Amino acid sequence: MVATVDAVNQRSSPRPDSRLLKTVKLGAGSQYEKEIHRIAMAPLTRFRNTPGTQAPTDLSVTYYQQRASPKGLIVNEATFVSAEAGGYPTAPGIHSEEQIAGWKKVTDAVHSKNGYIYLQAWALGRANAGQQEGVETVAPSAIGLKDHPVPREMTTEDIDNFVKAYGVAAANAKKAGFDGVELHGANGYLVNQFLESVSNKRTDAYGGDWQGRSKFLFRVLDELINVFGQERIGVRLSPWGRFQDQLEEDPYATYIPVVQEIVKRYPKFGYIHFVEPRNWTGIPETRFPKEGIVESNDPFRAIIRGIDISSYSSPSDYAKTNPSFEDPTPEHPTVVISAAGHDADNVEEFVERTGDIACIGRYYISNPDLPERIFKGYPVRKYDRSTFYSPGPVGYIDQPTWEEESRAKHVENVAVQP
Repeated sequence: MVATVDAVNQRSSPRPDSRLLKTVKLGAGSQYEKEIHRIAMAPLTRFRNTPGTQAPTDLSVTYYQQRASPKGLIVNEATFVSAEAGGYPTAPGIHSEEQIAGWKKVTDAVHSKNGYIYLQAWALGRANAGQQEGVETVAPSAIGLKDHPVPREMTTEDIDNFVKAYGVAAANAKKAGFDGVELHGANGYLVNQFLESVSNKRTDAYGGDWQGRSKFLFRVLDELINVFGQERIGVRLSPWGRFQDQLEEDPYATYIPVVQEIVKRYPKFGYIHFVEPRNWTGIPETRFPKEGIVESNDPFRAIIRGIDISSYSSPSDYAKTNPSFEDPTPEHPTVVISAAGHDADNVEEFVERTGDIACIGRYYISNPDLPERIFKGYPVRKYDRSTFYSPGPVGYIDQPTWEEESRAKHVENVAVQP
């Protein structure tokens, strides 16, 4: 049964010479080079995996296959790297043979449509609300979230075990046929908790200044790279994220040196996936950076593209210039992916200025053929929030493509003719 959702945004096609219609090279100049179009599918937790095993279902196979497209990149729903990393009973894992087998069906389905799919490697940390029996809530520091257990501060042995778990998860992802791995370092989950001083009060080698707070991040990236190589690894960062009580007083002080270190340490790094500074949760914001800071990812884009912004008095002053950016080059091959706030109406202008791949989530739920709709100017359907996390096929695999919609309307019109 085709879900009925009102179509919106009757649009014109992008300009023929639009940057939106031009591909970008991921892993440029390497044996892993891939041409990717500019509309990627964002990682979307949907809570529809098998209870007990946390393995993808046949519904998952259909869901991802529907949304795959030639030269299209999908970042899969956040996936637990180990049982200890989890806490949501129907979110997926990549740490058992049954899970690997389930994901292999998904990756085969995506590849059958000449698309690509990366695994988003995930650990909850203090975001574990205790919903899954036997999974302890641990974090860099014993700082709890509202309505969550106060986490136990991780020992260095805990840290070592988690680092190893990411490496095993990467090997399992490779076995399952994923094209690469994205480390979830954003949105208040474990890696993000280590990175930011609001959630990391450690006094050992994993706390203190940005070098200490980023040590866990880089140890994990090393593990992932050992399996896939730099070119096939990405990381998601949310410098401006307030979700789950994050946000530094001066995010630039942490994230500029972290991004500089990524491109210095890994000169062939695949991509950095930034969450844009916008309120995507719908919850009123109560946390803000210190006065005078302009919230922008453009200073990070400049670092990745090899642009020297030291002549500006601050990153915020550079951000105020609303700069434009070139595509990746062999000298600076790291791709920038951008998520949050993109839709069919604003994405062309955004990509024209930044050169990013735009990662879109909610509209991909209601439009399995979203890239085609955007590239050809077809109407884009509204999404239904009530089905985001509900079980079963409704709102999951019952959303029509434009071709299916058009065919259904044609049949309906024929049926009502006298």
